[in-house]
Amino acid sequence: MDYSGGIFNVEEIELVFPKFNNEAKMTESEICMKCHGCCTYVAVPLEYPRSKDTLDTYVWYLLHRNVEIEIDNYNKWFLIFKTPCDKLLPNGACSIYETRPEICRDYSADNCSRTAKDHAHQFKQPSELLQYLEQKKKAKSGTVKPASASRRIAGKKSVRMTGKKSALRK
Repeated sequence: MDYSGGIFNVEEIELVFPKFNNEAKMTESEICMKCHGCCTYVAVPLEYPRSKDTLDTYVWYLLHRNVEIEIDNYNKWFLIFKTPCDKLLPNGACSIYETRPEICRDYSADNCSRTAKDHAHQFKQPSELLQYLEQKKKAKSGTVKPASASRRIAGKKSVRMTGKKSALRK
């Protein structure tokens, strides 16, 4: 199925998590105040798609611009809406900092998307999600070994190979 195209000219938002020239000298708090990347999206928990109806709904989500699905490093699924907070000022400051919601107050730099350690898989298109699930299905049935399986290479000892992990999410 081809899911490309559409009649609306809505710009795709790329999440940006900047690095700073003097970052080594900055405190975690100073970096957070200048970055504000976590204020540019919303992450909503999802369940693993166990039924065709759920999978169809997830495909539908991914047909929309500025929507992604991610699996974090703890195998938790999230629906990501790339949309900046309305209280974010042009300079990146929070206009309601003193009264910001608890979720903002509790956010930890340990989960920061700038560190590239917040998700293991990211799906921007239905085809990416469907391919991932097909690979998992084949790996489970034993048809294909997962990317992290040990493999014998050119008559040498087994080597542990790991798949590349991408970065981003709150």
